[in-house]
Amino acid sequence: MAISIAAHVLAEAHDGHIPTDALLKFPLIFVPLWWAWTGFTLYVNRFGEDSPAQRIVYFIQMLFVIIMAANINVDFEAYYLFFMIGYVGIRLSTVYMYARVWNRHRGLPRQVASYLCLSFLIGSAISFSSVLFPGVAKFYVLYLGIVVDIALPLAGRRLLRRMPVHHHHLMERYGLATIILLGELILVMVDTIRHHSLTLQSGWAVLIGFSIAVAIWWHYFESSEREAHENRAGPGHPVIYGHLFTFLSLGIVSNVIRYALNHELALRSFAWLAWSGFALYVLSTVLIFRPYAASKGLLSWAGLGYPLTLLVLCGIVLLLLPSLTAVYAALAVFFLVYALIAVRQAKMKPASLSR
Repeated sequence: MAISIAAHVLAEAHDGHIPTDALLKFPLIFVPLWWAWTGFTLYVNRFGEDSPAQRIVYFIQMLFVIIMAANINVDFEAYYLFFMIGYVGIRLSTVYMYARVWNRHRGLPRQVASYLCLSFLIGSAISFSSVLFPGVAKFYVLYLGIVVDIALPLAGRRLLRRMPVHHHHLMERYGLATIILLGELILVMVDTIRHHSLTLQSGWAVLIGFSIAVAIWWHYFESSEREAHENRAGPGHPVIYGHLFTFLSLGIVSNVIRYALNHELALRSFAWLAWSGFALYVLSTVLIFRPYAASKGLLSWAGLGYPLTLLVLCGIVLLLLPSLTAVYAALAVFFLVYALIAVRQAKMKPASLSR
């Protein structure tokens, strides 16, 4: 829900353009939401248990998510305090759970829990200290804490590799979040049908939007299903950090569909928004899925040629097309082509390497 609300930051166009401050604030609002959710997801992946303490923390985090979601607004400064309290509250509740593991376990689980507990405590403390700073300085301090929070698990990669994530469970959790965000694309179309008379033009736009959603679903879950069955040992960083860009891309694509239906965005602005959504999706899935394919010897990093070529070609085509409808239809074609290539490559796997 909160991530869907964050995507609406891009939904208000003025004079045919999305305001620059909205473009900047979209990732600044989105990243804390993604990281807050990711933090507890990874705790459950390594140390989750069906206990009263964990259930209580779930409920506490839900409360803080409500606080964050209620304070998502382009006028970020006016809503800043409660948004920050919601974020820090979620992070500190996760710190508490790691502290419990630190106190109750010995050996490697204790080392991993203590490292993550202290790392996230440092990041949360920096973010919370932003209340002491005036004006825009508080935003820099808030995001300094978030950057520290995100970077320290990467710095501790060697330790975290010794207690790898449960790969299947991790892919499953991120897959569920992806389904929710794909649902946002469908809701945009449903909202148009409910509140506006369905014409030939709007019906065509809905059909194209639906084909984009299908192409993304097809590509993502075709790739995800294969990787979920791989027995991967490691901290799962490509999956974790790659999904930030997947989620950002889906938020952008939902707005592309919205603007294709209401025609409030100028042609060039629409083309750039459409290309950004496609580019982020392609780059994110390369990050998430490419390391595993490469490790099987199926594809080397030279195999990046086709997605990068597709990105460049997509950018050129979208920016040269003469109408918004043409750009929108071309975007759908590029998503479908990307999905078809992935399916074709999966079928071309050597039998000895198939699962």
